Amino acid sequence: MALCDPEIWVEWRDKSHVHLGIPADLRTGWISRDVAIAYNWLRSSLTKKQRQRIVDGLDRMGIQPFLKSLPMNPQWMQRPTNWMTCVVGGMGICGMSLGRDHPAAAQLVHISKPKMAAYLKIFGSEGEFNESPGYAGSIMLVVKYYSALACIESDEPNRLAAFPFPQAAKWIQHLALGPKRLAAFGDSHPDASPFVAHYAAVAAATNNPVIQGLAQHYRTDSQGYVAPDVYELIWFDPVLPAKKPGEEYPRYATFKAHAACFSSRTDWKISGPDCVVYGKAGREPHHAHPDAGQVCIDAHGSRLITDLGLPAGGYPADYFGRTRYEYYNASVLGHNLLTLDDQEQPDTPSAGHYLSEGLLPNEAGVYWLFDLSACHPRATRITRAVIHFLPGVIAVVDDAHARGTTTFRLRWHTIKPVKPTAAGVFKFTAGGASLSARMQSHGRAKITFQSGRHAYRAPYHCNRLGEKLTQRREPYVDALSSGINARILSAFATGRSNARLPAWTEEDGALVFRHSGTGNYILRLDRLGLHYQTPKTEGILDLSLMHRSSNA
Repeated sequence: MALCDPEIWVEWRDKSHVHLGIPADLRTGWISRDVAIAYNWLRSSLTKKQRQRIVDGLDRMGIQPFLKSLPMNPQWMQRPTNWMTCVVGGMGICGMSLGRDHPAAAQLVHISKPKMAAYLKIFGSEGEFNESPGYAGSIMLVVKYYSALACIESDEPNRLAAFPFPQAAKWIQHLALGPKRLAAFGDSHPDASPFVAHYAAVAAATNNPVIQGLAQHYRTDSQGYVAPDVYELIWFDPVLPAKKPGEEYPRYATFKAHAACFSSRTDWKISGPDCVVYGKAGREPHHAHPDAGQVCIDAHGSRLITDLGLPAGGYPADYFGRTRYEYYNASVLGHNLLTLDDQEQPDTPSAGHYLSEGLLPNEAGVYWLFDLSACHPRATRITRAVIHFLPGVIAVVDDAHARGTTTFRLRWHTIKPVKPTAAGVFKFTAGGASLSARMQSHGRAKITFQSGRHAYRAPYHCNRLGEKLTQRREPYVDALSSGINARILSAFATGRSNARLPAWTEEDGALVFRHSGTGNYILRLDRLGLHYQTPKTEGILDLSLMHRSSNA
């Protein structure tokens, strides 16, 4: 009733969007949807006067502003983003909820149907979303729409059982890292709980217990508390069990569409895998950072090599303008990448691409090889190789060839501050996990190591409402060299916090990790590629990135 009273609640738009001059925006669609659904559920318990007051409020604050916006051709009617699903989809649900109680209800549904159907075309063939995993929580807006539509079109097949909804569930499953944790690429909040409750509706539509598990398991905190969602009163099937993935979900995945994400994990423990390596070869079309090639590492429920996500405190007013890179979150320097003279990546979606990927012999691990040359205007060729030797050893090889003398910077963001030695060695423990790492350069170029911490600096230190951004002071480690070429090996090993991991040593030019529990790992970088020896296999990863040869 307060929302529908113009003297109490004067605006159904976000204050930061009013200057655009469009009568309806995200908040208009969101509030109209929720008020209309509440009205639909409570209708038989309301008096005629109460019903009319709510319908009049929806008309004045939501429906008429929406209809007045249409001749202005707003971007939320054209671009397939969460604005379309929130505003157009939300007003469509409003129409479904009101039915015969409002003369424009059928019109709202009619306007929304083709837009929502067209929106589904943005998904990749394997369910890849066109934004980051954090922003993929907005898929709930589409699920709410088709869940509502199934209620008024009960004779039609449930759209949630068909592409892209089950596929999107599998995509996000591979990028879920444990309770309350997702891969934090792009404009994400690394500490926020993921929006996955809506997959209960997809699980019910497909009778899929693994999707049911996604909707339940990844919303819990360390005490097992599940944040409720009122829509689960309709979505949740209490008979369908919640299971973790089995044989139908391989422990590694490579997705080719949009950001081209990848992940490899040791297991599907609900609490989080013993080790998971994840990243991306490209970048998303929307809410993207210049992070093609990003690589992160988690272990035993803790982030170790991490993505920083969005500035803490919300979007700055000029975050999507010419000064975007003044905010380190949106800069290449805020990611785990090799840079040339600190130059930013071009603003081109999916600039990086895979050249090869697959399993190592004897189930020893998995590798990805990708080309990032298009991301670096000053380079003739840049490639990155990522190898996850199971269970917890990771190698990353960056190979760069510049057009002239260049300063190369390889940066890794550690979840805790560390100080590398002169040989590039660093170790730390965070939460339930520990990490041992070393960086090594192949060739004659001198390489130096340093550490630092990020900070927002005036005038680029406030959000869009003028409030100061939280200074998290996220730490990082740098490897620096100069010349025309650079080839750098980064070696990591993970374990439990009480594992007392040894440091990587250098023996006859090779990096060696000797662990009493998992065995010995030897990595040697030379002009032919990366020679590796593990407890399970040995071979060569050809860093020309054209083929791989190995022998057991």
